[in-house]
Amino acid sequence: MIIENGQIVQKNLRSIRMTVDQLEIRLRQNGIANISDVKTATIEPNGQVGYELMRHAKPVTVGELERILGLKPETTMEQSILFQEVSTNHHPTPIDPNLQ
Repeated sequence: MIIENGQIVQKNLRSIRMTVDQLEIRLRQNGIANISDVKTATIEPNGQVGYELMRHAKPVTVGELERILGLKPETTMEQSILFQEVSTNHHPTPIDPNLQ
């Protein structure tokens, strides 16, 4: 985790030998102008930045707009588990490659 709740985790950034400037470059390449708009960010195994935006910074989807306008019945939104796995260091369903 290199960003948590809009704050850079300096210790983790140092451990992967990345500067704040390098992080800002990667965020700008993804269209992110403010670090405070990022809920969580990680460095993926391929070196890319994976991120989740804060609720106020997320773009509205067609499905959400339809629900807001009353064109679609209300549905519950599933909470993303991608970053929960990283923050808790635990996968909700054990993965055993020998079972395939």
